[in-house]
Amino acid sequence: MTRLAFAFAFLAAGLALAQPDTYFVPIAQRTLTPVGANAMGTSIWLPVPSVDPNQTQLFGVGNGSLEIFPVAPQGSGGFTNVPAQVDAIATAPGVLVQGSSKTLIAVLGNGGISLYTIEDTGSGNQGFVPRNPASGPIDAGTQIALSAVAGGRAALLVADGFQITRFEIDMTGGQTVVTPGSKMSASPPGTTDQSNTLVFDGINNVGFVGGRVLGDIYRFDPRLDAGPPSAFDIALVSQGRLAPPVTGLALYSVTSATYLLAANNQGVTLYDLRSATPTLGGIRIIPFDAVGPITGPAGVAVTNLPVGAGFPSGFFAVGDRTQTDLAELRWDVLAGQVDGGLVVDTIFDPRVVYLPDSGVPDAGIDAGVDGGTGGTPGGGGGGPNGPGIPVEHDSSCATAAGTPVLLLLLGVLGLLPRRRQRR
Repeated sequence: MTRLAFAFAFLAAGLALAQPDTYFVPIAQRTLTPVGANAMGTSIWLPVPSVDPNQTQLFGVGNGSLEIFPVAPQGSGGFTNVPAQVDAIATAPGVLVQGSSKTLIAVLGNGGISLYTIEDTGSGNQGFVPRNPASGPIDAGTQIALSAVAGGRAALLVADGFQITRFEIDMTGGQTVVTPGSKMSASPPGTTDQSNTLVFDGINNVGFVGGRVLGDIYRFDPRLDAGPPSAFDIALVSQGRLAPPVTGLALYSVTSATYLLAANNQGVTLYDLRSATPTLGGIRIIPFDAVGPITGPAGVAVTNLPVGAGFPSGFFAVGDRTQTDLAELRWDVLAGQVDGGLVVDTIFDPRVVYLPDSGVPDAGIDAGVDGGTGGTPGGGGGGPNGPGIPVEHDSSCATAAGTPVLLLLLGVLGLLPRRRQRR
């Protein structure tokens, strides 16, 4: 064998041996009615803090319409004034709306974005109540993300594939005030990808973009004042844990852990963001049941709160474009399968409004939450409100470094032991 042939064989072996851990996680239940497969996505709505999380609702979007599914007990429908045209939807718990903590809803449809909360409409019914500013719907792109920010306010990010725009939302008074903010490129300089989905944490100021063409994941500061996004995970060298397009991103953010879930054409990729090397430890999740596996899910959403007897430790949901429904999986079942386990936290409540006591959180951690409760209703203080996400270190060295660094990376990966598949 020539030296050149040996080198190529060495690199090929590195790719084969560095496959990520793959876990086949059983689907607990599927939604009872279909969701359109075109532009499919999902989000989770949480009731007010005084109401049992059993009232959590799962939103499914597809073919321009919104389907709503109670999780416990399982069902469908039951809401009034549902927007007629819904191309995308985003939710954010812990937003102060005229003195009460609510889950704010942003709906993209008909070229604009409208804001809603769900309220009692009489006779035991609940419905969508518009919360738009006096100026009307917000001009939109094709993707949206929503998050609570300090002081009970919210921030909305809108992307069109190439640019991200931020809007500040204040609903603490009698009116909804929306203020346009900064703009930023949706991908790092020199890349040819386009954004397909995005997610961010407005308390700890970290965000991620999922690519449509290359399928890369980029990291950015959602305040949009710290420069363009940087590479987080590159599909080309992800060794099978990531492939285009990235159809959905979600954050499992609790006091002691932060995980990023990315739905893509390899399944659901999960990253431990508190790890020093989150991309190298990224795992691949394939939801499955008797109907079949979901290897290319559309959208992902997650909550840590217990929802009924079926989901005592929270759940995550993905869209199945083949069956045109949503699949729901138990978080604790996934945690029990993963080597080394995952954090299961049903105490941290994202519905509690974040009221900082002083300054900006240090490295994404702040102990001042709603009078010192640590984000937990009823006390137990001292802990941080949300995730402390390390954002200073780069997690990928294959973007601007060129071919020599890429070859070195592949060579090092070739020395790693074979990963095993888990059932």
